[in-house]
Amino acid sequence: MIAPMTDNVTSGPASAHTEHASSTTDSPIRVGIMTCSDRGARGERADVSGPTLHNLVVDHLSGQVVQYRVVPDERTPIEATLKEWADEHKLDLILTTGGTGLSPRDVTPDATRAVCDREVPAIAQAMFLESLRITPYAMLTRATAGIRRRTLIVNLPGNPRAVQENFGAIAEVLPHAIDIIRGVDTHASHAGHNRHKHGESAQSKPVLETRTVKPTTALEDGPIARNVGGPPC
Repeated sequence: MIAPMTDNVTSGPASAHTEHASSTTDSPIRVGIMTCSDRGARGERADVSGPTLHNLVVDHLSGQVVQYRVVPDERTPIEATLKEWADEHKLDLILTTGGTGLSPRDVTPDATRAVCDREVPAIAQAMFLESLRITPYAMLTRATAGIRRRTLIVNLPGNPRAVQENFGAIAEVLPHAIDIIRGVDTHASHAGHNRHKHGESAQSKPVLETRTVKPTTALEDGPIARNVGGPPC
């Protein structure tokens, strides 16, 4: 569960109630963020959702954002980027934002399914259920999640507010999912985690916040160093 977003995204560090989801390995989660937007790819609109995701990954997954790209709403560049990041860069997690609706140009889920070896439908379902509590228009999403080789790929919506809501629904399980995909023995940590969670009340679930994001129109293609002070630029 995440704190509702106001018109201005919450500024400052995460609250005292915020917890970092953590992997059972010492290796940081290597993440790629892809914004799918025709106008963004043409430089006509600043990207807000990508930087929002960047901050959420750094603040709540202790992840390292190593790739960032803005691509048009076309299957070819989306599929090519997913394959490159999974096969060549061997990222642990790819988060896409945008192109998940019903418009003829919304092809991100189709491109994702085309490159994945296996789907992980419950991740998309969890995001859908969280959004449905807020708006009935959540039913219009086609977002999906899946695995290519050892990379988890998750589609998120293009709206920055919805990005935060959807990310908050899945952030807790992402490190565990990545450990499983990596082949890490997660049995002991999973059992301990379940014992801890069963003793918690519903009110004790951490609230996620994100820092102020600066829109970017950068179409920079390549790695982005981890920058805890702000979004990629």
